[in-house]
Amino acid sequence: MKRNFSILVGWLALLGLKLLGDALSPWLGVRVPGSFLGFLALWAFLHCWRAAPTALAGASAFLLNHLTLFLLPSLVIAVVSLRWAPREVALLLVGGLPVTLLMAAACGLLISALHRPRRKNSHDA
Repeated sequence: MKRNFSILVGWLALLGLKLLGDALSPWLGVRVPGSFLGFLALWAFLHCWRAAPTALAGASAFLLNHLTLFLLPSLVIAVVSLRWAPREVALLLVGGLPVTLLMAAACGLLISALHRPRRKNSHDA
């Protein structure tokens, strides 16, 4: 129960930062989406805090683990409303599939490199 409450607090914090960005955008008179300003506020907060709070880390992990569920509605709308021709679908598969596989491999290599324990140099001791 405590974990679920922590995730809820994290979601509310993320939502609050997004709403803050949405409010700042017209107030500052800049032509930047409010969600981007909210992201910048989140970045500044995490940069100053030096570590993600537990609630924010839990909410972020949940959202990232279920990211495909958030992308499905936009994909369905794109497929239904655009009524893609077979040529465009083939182009998407030929162009998109290799890029997706390369990005997945690169992310896997980066994550494995970041999880390796650091070796101590002889002059560090």
